[in-house]
Amino acid sequence: MDKLLKTLIPPENPHNTGNEEQWQGIFNIIGTKLPSDYMRFIQTYGTGGIDNFLWILTPFVKDKNVNFLSRQKEITDAYIQSKTNFPQFYKHNVYPSAGGLLPWAYTDNGDELYWLTEGKLDEWKIVVYESRSPESYTYPLNMMDFLYQIITRQLVCDAFPDDFPSDVPEFVPVDVGWEL
Repeated sequence: MDKLLKTLIPPENPHNTGNEEQWQGIFNIIGTKLPSDYMRFIQTYGTGGIDNFLWILTPFVKDKNVNFLSRQKEITDAYIQSKTNFPQFYKHNVYPSAGGLLPWAYTDNGDELYWLTEGKLDEWKIVVYESRSPESYTYPLNMMDFLYQIITRQLVCDAFPDDFPSDVPEFVPVDVGWEL
């Protein structure tokens, strides 16, 4: 987290960070806790994205584009449809199936970022599905390490365009209110 904080400056007053009771409500709705680094990220940065391109889903926001619950359902439903139509290309199951995909972010290009929900909660791997493609990339990193390595260009994800991240990555906060 310290490395990410030095590279991606958080807003002074992050929006929609959730309190302990609100987080527990989310866990109850989805049927699992979420990785602790994701929770720390939301508590530190709030609602928003990186370079107006990579948007982190947040449980405590009204905007359905970045609301964890509504966008997660939309992304999961689309993945299930693709898997139904083209099972030879879409090999992963979706959460709540054991080891299923659980979305946590997306890009303006339509790439989707998931946790692969197998193993210990804080060791879930990152899976990126390329926009309008069955091509996927799996990274044995937690969310925070993945973001840090992407924005410092230690890691290049072939799904992302060459101009992301910018030379000075910026967290773009979005204040869109709370909803649960």
